[in-house]
Amino acid sequence: MTVKKTGGGRAEITWDPQADDPYGHIAKLIKTEHLAYVLEAIGGRSFEEREATEDQALGAARRTSEVSRLLDRLTATQTVELRERYGLGWKRLADAVRGTPDAQSSIRRKYQSGLRYLGRTDSGRTDA
Repeated sequence: MTVKKTGGGRAEITWDPQADDPYGHIAKLIKTEHLAYVLEAIGGRSFEEREATEDQALGAARRTSEVSRLLDRLTATQTVELRERYGLGWKRLADAVRGTPDAQSSIRRKYQSGLRYLGRTDSGRTDA
């Protein structure tokens, strides 16, 4: 996947649907305009500054929230993979994912969430 700035306020995203997006998340984010809403939110302008109607603001908030939930699920499963594949300790995981090594209890909860998303009750076991 590449994201290339093409000049001014433009960028081009290129990806291989099979290799880079096997679950279709990227394609869906673009097709449903979720990516545009997220980028607009990241830009930081308020609904008032954008002169958004109530319906537009509610739609933007819903789309941004849906992407946030997707990213939260992905972060949780990545936390499981980092712990299990690379054997990272809780402090290092907390620093990488939460930005502080002191967030160990938070990262343990994220790990448990990741296990649930993967259909597992604990390391290596699957739910029956």
